[in-house]
Amino acid sequence: MSAEPEWTERADKRGLDPLGMQNAGVVLYQSLLPGISNVTLRMRYYGYYCWVSDAYARIGATDEFTAWRSWVRRAEALYALVCSHAKGQGGVGGSEWADRRLGQNEDIIDFAEAASNDPTAVKYLRQSLGVFGGAYYSQMAEMGLFRQGDHGIPRATNVTGKAAADAFRASIGPEVEELLRNSITLARIARDDLARLAPIVPSAIPEVSSEREAYESLLFPSDGSINGDTSRAASLRLILKAAQTFGRRPDPNEIRWHLFASERFDEEVLDGQRVRWEAYHCQDLLQVAAAALLEWATDLMAEYDAGRTLAEIEEEVRTRLGGAEPGTADLRWSELREGIDPSIFDYRSVWSRLTSRRGTAELKAWDAVHLMAALDQRIIQRAELREVARRELRVRGGGRSIMSELAWIGHRSDTRVGDLVATYVIERVVRRHSWVAMQKLRRQRDYTFLFEVRDGRLVRRNGYAPVPTTPRLNPAVQFLVDVGLVDENGTTARGRAILGANA
Repeated sequence: MSAEPEWTERADKRGLDPLGMQNAGVVLYQSLLPGISNVTLRMRYYGYYCWVSDAYARIGATDEFTAWRSWVRRAEALYALVCSHAKGQGGVGGSEWADRRLGQNEDIIDFAEAASNDPTAVKYLRQSLGVFGGAYYSQMAEMGLFRQGDHGIPRATNVTGKAAADAFRASIGPEVEELLRNSITLARIARDDLARLAPIVPSAIPEVSSEREAYESLLFPSDGSINGDTSRAASLRLILKAAQTFGRRPDPNEIRWHLFASERFDEEVLDGQRVRWEAYHCQDLLQVAAAALLEWATDLMAEYDAGRTLAEIEEEVRTRLGGAEPGTADLRWSELREGIDPSIFDYRSVWSRLTSRRGTAELKAWDAVHLMAALDQRIIQRAELREVARRELRVRGGGRSIMSELAWIGHRSDTRVGDLVATYVIERVVRRHSWVAMQKLRRQRDYTFLFEVRDGRLVRRNGYAPVPTTPRLNPAVQFLVDVGLVDENGTTARGRAILGANA
């Protein structure tokens, strides 16, 4: 008998978070860099969209949502064409379509159809409201640039949004603005005019301009009246410090590890934010370790066509751990944990092995166990980290985080390591995945089970490799580059001025 629901039309979907453990980290990193997301790729879009909204209002356009949507889509398609023509402009929505369209060598490019929502058209992007609706609107609203207006039409706010629109307008000048507005209205542009619109591209923010100052004020508001503003500014200052330390534009992963390993900062606000980043990274390390154990469990199922029972998986985990490191497997968990110095543990190498496609899940199992023990000891020894993790990584209902997992382990710290891990794999990994996948099936009709139950045995459908979360650092660095605070040599003079006297 198969427990697979016959009424379900299964699509081969792969749950990105099969243990439901990533969400706690995602919520935390969202609060660390509010107003920036993993899909808001260039700072200048914020000013451009404010101008798009203001220009729409100025032409006395209709308040019908479909007309507004058409205006936004035309503005985005044109932006993609201009950026593709200018070359070297990354992070622009619709650039692949624009590259293809420019390859046709048309003298007059009519992009009305590409910007429409006609399902039969070759569109610049599929999303109904383009990059604006799919990526930027929510973040701009969080920064106070946009609000929901009448008839469902988002509008630039009267103060902050209007100021950003005016700053963009001032940078490009009246002649470029007129050509831009007319080209959006007509949904067509002469190829020769694309070069005239080059001042609007993401990399063309004038160094000395009200526009650049407006973006800097958004990223580093002077009053910090909103908690999100304070958090975003603190995180961006940490990135500036990292860029200064490295003496070059930092890689997002380098920033993560730098903040994880940094000593205390003298400034209280920055040090508090650093510990929040450290707590996030601990959470991500733990969920990667748990995912590695899930990968191993599914590999054990796959060793037999008929799969394995839960009891067989548990026994295999216990036996194989003991066979690989018998002395360690016989220790109590508390002895393993206390034998690790979390200040010198090589987290980064373990992380690299666990997330690598090389090596088997079984060979990585002890890496996962040692990583969990190191994190356990790190949080026990560091009172300030423990307090922040408890506050920031609280979960409700069926949620899980590093704190819930270490609490479960802590109640069993006198248990032999081999026995504890074997039980953990069954109770907190295999059963947990079944519960998470069932919730996705019930709520989203997504079939994301990595294994199925057949006559009481678990049979693998798909494998799974640990995946770290992506905490918005790449676009944050790009924003700092866009406004001239970071360059190839690290933090610029203006960036150091933001850091202040201690820079």
